[in-house]
Amino acid sequence: MSADRETNHDMTNTDIALLLAEAADGVEIGIAPTQAVIRGGRRRRARRWAVATAAALAIVGTTGTLALAGLPGDGDGHRGAQVATHPPTTAAPRLGEPQSTTLARGTEDGKDWDVWINVWGAPRNAAEAQTQLAAMTEYGEFPGDIRKASDLIGKSAYFVHRSYGDQRSLVIYSTLPKGSREADTDLESGSTRLQPASGGPVRLVIGRVAKSAQEVTCTWQDGTRTKLRRLSGEAAAALQEQGIRPAEGSPDNWFVCLAPKGTGSKSVFVTKLG
Repeated sequence: MSADRETNHDMTNTDIALLLAEAADGVEIGIAPTQAVIRGGRRRRARRWAVATAAALAIVGTTGTLALAGLPGDGDGHRGAQVATHPPTTAAPRLGEPQSTTLARGTEDGKDWDVWINVWGAPRNAAEAQTQLAAMTEYGEFPGDIRKASDLIGKSAYFVHRSYGDQRSLVIYSTLPKGSREADTDLESGSTRLQPASGGPVRLVIGRVAKSAQEVTCTWQDGTRTKLRRLSGEAAAALQEQGIRPAEGSPDNWFVCLAPKGTGSKSVFVTKLG
């Protein structure tokens, strides 16, 4: 992965952690330390993302501090504010399981593929954090920047998975401080291969954008483009087209963009706001 130099000026060697995931899978390698498709909007806020590959993890920015140091096993994860001076009145977060949303689905070369996200709410105290961490472990989802359960307090966590045929893998994960969200043309994205442990171009782009983003344009290495529009209601639930969709539990919208065969990802930007 790589980032615009504006957003990546403070990267250090500690921002990179080796991952033991799919033996030959990965993202494109380019400008040191690794390459990813990360594009910021007008505000260029620093943030971190993690794309799981066989070779490397590039941490490329978040609104908080994030130091990912590892990745759990593949696992089956596809199951379905203000500072207060008085006790919080918000509803308790879901602690036993994440909120899961399918972001994209398709068929290629006779095999079904899909991309989905699991979002875990932010625990409010040490007891909730311990319960949440135990549940995450059962799902095979463990944030690499977490050293103890209390580190989860006030942070939501998301894990993006991809399946292709009977192959399943975790491709992106991160934690975010409660209340953190994208705005304007802010955009975070990571790219990986559609088929795990395969060669060829990096074609699958996954990202999150502000709720106000009406259009995202993915540009491919052969010069062609794919424009994604914001979907809602039945159109978003039907999964019949690539687009910008809401995800349960996430303050941002998400998109998945797949390049045509024979070409790979070059860039991605928010190109229209609502």
